[in-house]
Amino acid sequence: MIDAIDELVARSRDHHELRRFHQFHRQHPEVLDFLVSEIRLRIEQGFEAFSYHSLWQYARWKLELKSGPADTYLMNDHTAPFYGRAIAILHPEFNGRAEVRGSVADKVFGTELEPAPKKRTKGYARRLRWADGKSLEQGWRPTQPHVVGVAGVNKRADIHPRNED
Repeated sequence: MIDAIDELVARSRDHHELRRFHQFHRQHPEVLDFLVSEIRLRIEQGFEAFSYHSLWQYARWKLELKSGPADTYLMNDHTAPFYGRAIAILHPEFNGRAEVRGSVADKVFGTELEPAPKKRTKGYARRLRWADGKSLEQGWRPTQPHVVGVAGVNKRADIHPRNED
């Protein structure tokens, strides 16, 4: 079954890291669902921003614990920028909530960083846009939007209550 990542990859420039990203996604679609679910949870908890790097490391930890020591899989750091770009493209409501730096993933997906303003406001994070200057919201959209839950992500919040002793 074709999903939003398949469509995004099909319209992208071929690159060996894109092929690795796509192969990993096909084998582990739960990673994308986990990442998007955790971003939504963080925003629902009142946070305005998140870090793709921290989220990637957290996903490694949680997904490995869930699968157990017999089913460990490698989450390559070179794949993380591809996930960050894919998430911003498929869920443009997250665009501008995480600081991003230029990456080979921009050339592959056809994105770029918006120009930085001369004066940055508090909490500012550069947004991604399409290489033609259009916002992610106004450019290409998949015919099959990404829907969390298809891969069976646990939607229970991983928030620990404070000890009030």
